[in-house]
Amino acid sequence: MEKQESSLLKIKEEDLSQYKDEITNYLKQVGWKPDNKSTSSSGIDLNFLTNVNKAMNLAQEDEASVLKAAIKISNDRIILSSASSQILNAVRTGYCIGKYVASQYAEACGLGLLQQKNQNGSLHQSELPEFHDKSQTQSAVLLFSAASYIQYALQDYLADQVSSIQIDFGGIPEVSLTRPSKAIQCSLYYYAAYIERSGIVHSDLHFVKLTLLYFERLMEEIILRKNALKYADAFSQNHYKLENSEFVLQGFETQSSVRVKGMQFNPTRMEAIVANKQAKHLFKRYAERLLCYDFDTKKNPINELGGLPSITMAEGKPGTGKSMLIAATATLIQERCDQLGYPFLFWPLPETIVSTFQGGTAERAMEWFKPMQDPNKIVFAPIDDAENNLEERTRQGVSAGVREFIGVFLRNTEGAYAVNLGNRLISLFTNIPDQIDKAVLSRIQMRISMEGASSKYDFMDQDYLWWKKYKELDKKFVDGKNPKDYDYMDAQQAAKSINELVNTTYEFELPEVQELYHNVGKQVDTTAHEFFGQFYNQVLEKYPFFSSRDLRNIQKAVDARLIDFDLPEIWWDNPDDFFTQPYTKKLDILKDLMKQNMKGVSFTDVRLYEALNYIENSIRINQTGVNREIKEQAKRMYIQQQANKTLLSGDIND
Repeated sequence: MEKQESSLLKIKEEDLSQYKDEITNYLKQVGWKPDNKSTSSSGIDLNFLTNVNKAMNLAQEDEASVLKAAIKISNDRIILSSASSQILNAVRTGYCIGKYVASQYAEACGLGLLQQKNQNGSLHQSELPEFHDKSQTQSAVLLFSAASYIQYALQDYLADQVSSIQIDFGGIPEVSLTRPSKAIQCSLYYYAAYIERSGIVHSDLHFVKLTLLYFERLMEEIILRKNALKYADAFSQNHYKLENSEFVLQGFETQSSVRVKGMQFNPTRMEAIVANKQAKHLFKRYAERLLCYDFDTKKNPINELGGLPSITMAEGKPGTGKSMLIAATATLIQERCDQLGYPFLFWPLPETIVSTFQGGTAERAMEWFKPMQDPNKIVFAPIDDAENNLEERTRQGVSAGVREFIGVFLRNTEGAYAVNLGNRLISLFTNIPDQIDKAVLSRIQMRISMEGASSKYDFMDQDYLWWKKYKELDKKFVDGKNPKDYDYMDAQQAAKSINELVNTTYEFELPEVQELYHNVGKQVDTTAHEFFGQFYNQVLEKYPFFSSRDLRNIQKAVDARLIDFDLPEIWWDNPDDFFTQPYTKKLDILKDLMKQNMKGVSFTDVRLYEALNYIENSIRINQTGVNREIKEQAKRMYIQQQANKTLLSGDIND
């Protein structure tokens, strides 16, 4: 059954303006009847809450002011400090968002009708339990929404300085959820009391730190209670996004502890990468296909046509251009996104993903995957040196952290809840593909080998890219003779189609695969559908690692060949020709281009080529590890033999 996607509802500035005066009054002064005991039931010391100017009775309401506390910290009654202004704006906006989302919840769940009945005295006694349950959930929605935004707005503010501040924050004495107005009063009263009376806020940095800690704890309190909240679906099934920001509410889910910011990269052109034509061509294709994603329907029509893999891999020895390909792909996506006004997130795997603490890696991995589930961005997530963090789990000495990361990776790429909307591309780059975990390899839908420079023209072009800077400084300085029959960089021209880069007839590299092919071909016509069924069965018998997932990857490779066409250049200059069209119109346009691309192409030839290429690559990767171990063992034996000879000769002195 297809997973039901949550709808995304926009929060506009005008939606919040109606609540600003009300929240401002709460910030000026808020009253509450706190528990008069010196210690709360949770063990929090409440002595600081007692107003020193009067003796409080149990039924007496106390008052506190966030604004007065901010003025005192700013040490200026006219102009607040920058930090105080930042905090007050965040808190006011947060509670305005809370009020608005809570009102949307009331309308969606039917609480609004119950509130009207309660006001005019027509609420039936049988409706009281539902009324109280929905009021409690509405209050929780309000506080959670407010605290989430306040965390979002302040988590990057003076982050380096604030991180060094230590505060002895005991926690929140009580959280009232009886009704929204009480929830606001209770939460802001204890917040103001902490600032005014706890003695732990001495400066702007302490003010920021206390605010972050307080509202983080408030979110935790709501999360602890969420399972007891009834009628919560009307909130959790809808996602809210604040207009002109990246703030998104996704039910009672905490936001990432660090605001998602794409990593910087060195702008690089595909033309600057020598050789590797097939890799450059395919990654250019995948970059452009990502941009066909439809932000309104949260779907990519290319996914429907089968031409966009969710995971790819480029492998090759060190120095063949893998890191440059990452930068060039990111550069291309960034430029195209800028043209179209799309948000782009360059999201490489952090080098510190593996933690030494049990469970730490899994937590970090889930934090890494979370932004890739955002339907409002185009995401490119490369994993460089993939063998380090996705190492085969059966290898000796593999850490528990690596195993944790692989577990999270597998569940989030092809698990029961791994949803691929077509707006992200995860790409592995590795020097040692045979050391990558087999389950991870099986999820890779496109593999490409990067050999680097492999002809005299490639090496000449690579040299040319180096020495031309001297030529630009002084034309006479570079005095080498130019080739007579070659123009620099001609060999690096981009291919128009993958068919230019591969032969129509497959050239076998592994005799055992060629033998399997011929044996099955003697029994069944190679153009028949039955041939592929029998051939795959023979591959499985000889190579047990082969599975249905490998067959799906072969099918994905064929899909990519059949949809291997350029998006018309005019589309980038005139987005209305395609990118701003409705989803169904986009799909029809792409289908027409696909039909044109299929003309003159033999489906059987493409299918056979991709099947043989995939199977040979898989076998080669499996065999490479064994061959490497054999060579390493032979090298150790050779060194030992030479050492024995040296020892016998007595020539062991320097």
